Amino acid sequence: MLLQRLRYRFDNVMARGTPALIGVLAVACCVLVVLNAVLLLLLAPAGVSAGDGGGSRLWSGFLRVISPAVIARDQGSAPFLAVAALMAFGGIFLMSTLIPVISAGLQNQLARLRRGRSAVVESGHTVVLGWSPHVHAVLSELVEANRNQRRACVTILAEQDRPEMEAAIRERVGHTATTRVVCRTGDPTDPVDIAIVNPSGARSIIVIPPEGDDPDIAVVKSLLAVGSCQESPGRGEVGAPVIVAAVQEAQNLSVARLAGGPTCHVISAQGFISRLMVQMSLQCGLSAVYTGLLDFEGDEIYMQPQPELVGRTFGETLTAYRTSCVIGLMDASGRVRLNPRHDTVLRAQDQIVAISEDDDTVLLSETVPVVDETVISPPDVPERPGRQVLMVGWSRHAPDIVRQLRTQLPAGSRVDVIADTDLSGPEKLLTGAGDGLPEVSFRRADTTRRDVLESAGLGAYDHVMVICPNERDPRASDARTLTTLLKLRDLAARHSYGFSLATEIADDRNRALVRAAKADDFIVSSELVSLCLAQLSENPHLGQVFDELFGPQGVQISLRPMAGYVRTGADTDFYSVTAAAARCGEVALGHRIHSRAQLPPDYGVLINPDKAQRVRYTTGDQIIILSAGTHGDV
Repeated sequence: MLLQRLRYRFDNVMARGTPALIGVLAVACCVLVVLNAVLLLLLAPAGVSAGDGGGSRLWSGFLRVISPAVIARDQGSAPFLAVAALMAFGGIFLMSTLIPVISAGLQNQLARLRRGRSAVVESGHTVVLGWSPHVHAVLSELVEANRNQRRACVTILAEQDRPEMEAAIRERVGHTATTRVVCRTGDPTDPVDIAIVNPSGARSIIVIPPEGDDPDIAVVKSLLAVGSCQESPGRGEVGAPVIVAAVQEAQNLSVARLAGGPTCHVISAQGFISRLMVQMSLQCGLSAVYTGLLDFEGDEIYMQPQPELVGRTFGETLTAYRTSCVIGLMDASGRVRLNPRHDTVLRAQDQIVAISEDDDTVLLSETVPVVDETVISPPDVPERPGRQVLMVGWSRHAPDIVRQLRTQLPAGSRVDVIADTDLSGPEKLLTGAGDGLPEVSFRRADTTRRDVLESAGLGAYDHVMVICPNERDPRASDARTLTTLLKLRDLAARHSYGFSLATEIADDRNRALVRAAKADDFIVSSELVSLCLAQLSENPHLGQVFDELFGPQGVQISLRPMAGYVRTGADTDFYSVTAAAARCGEVALGHRIHSRAQLPPDYGVLINPDKAQRVRYTTGDQIIILSAGTHGDV
């Protein structure tokens, strides 16, 4: 019975791993040291024991355990030599056991580190939960945003192996400059695993929607898990990390916001992409404008206090900056208003919302600008002729696209839909007689067949949109989309059709395969959602800006002929262009030069130009303006 108990306790000690094994060997080593000391005291002949003190004998015993070769110098009686040899064999056994135990422990620890399960000891870092192709776009933007910081850190928690994540980042993102990327392996919906990346000490947390079925469920579970991990300061308090996430379905938006709490900003990818598809397809060149506003490579949106402007109107602030473009105001409560009434007076607690190269470049002009009244054209109300729009393909957010087209297109417009799915349900939902909205027709056909596209009468359309179908495999969806896109491009080139072409793809990795040859032949993809998430993680106040820009109601960015604001052929500057737009209640964001409209990467689009630089605009040049939500300036 006693033997069983000892064996049971020994098994429990061994189950504790390498530290327990080392402890057992250390105890055995101490026992051997004491026995060797006793051996020297009782049996050693005179001169063998180094000194008469107990400490000297213990030291000699310790040397005999760790270096059994010491017994080669021993001389004495046969019993002494026999016991010394036995003790030497005990030391050899201990040392030969200790070395493999330590080696195995080190290997296990290295394997644990490679698995990415060690705790992250960081503060002020950015946490990314989840793994999908969006991660690379988000990480690239964060690296660009952190270039002015000496030691920035981004921590990624996903269910992939750590070496695989690190290899993918090196391949897709490349050099991360001043940003350290720390990868950890774990379940982004498990609070225990999320605690590894120290979410309470993070500056911001980005929840990436995963690939596969029901990504919104995973996002909601991650938001709930993050909430359960929050320590002091509590959720909603000052100092709590900013949480940003994206859901696919608009119907899950409210649930995700409830799960995320007051510091969470959730984007509806469905509504976001739908609004972008509509706006970008109806206005050539607008894709370059939005991309320039959302990425960190060019100018960005900042909020800055400007006490020198207190008491002046918003309209007067528009020409107060040479290298920055004022687009709105933020009051003391944090409420953002884009393009407010131009007679709005700035108060002491107000901050300006401006587009600038950096936060330290939002500086007032050193000189008072002089507006050249002779170059300003009289206000011109643009005509809104009816437009013919063709949608090729169908997806879960296609109904939102049709609804927005019906509200934004002027009278006399028409929307035709060709898709290889059953459209009887959407046809009943989206068509209506006598409501004054553009007519919508539906036709079922294989959109990858050339004869179907040829019979559609492409020459009668002003705009064509290729919608990516909803399939579980993004590669299969993009294969159909690219097939349709290539055939549409070929038909347009052969017959000199003048329609604009907007295409949506599911996988951003396929973007390079169909990179646009001109600004009105762009690709709209979920990469813009990733850029939006990265922007919000750096500046949560941009959530209100994006809500106004991309929401169904709010301000709208438009491209209009420059001739409606300033005289073409005249030598002018952007101060005069800004003043001309302000008289129409609009904000001038930049211009698009027609002579460079076919030159990548910006296709002639320039946001926030130097207002003092002299320019001679031509007939084809356009102004980029921010106006009230008219939903129809196309």
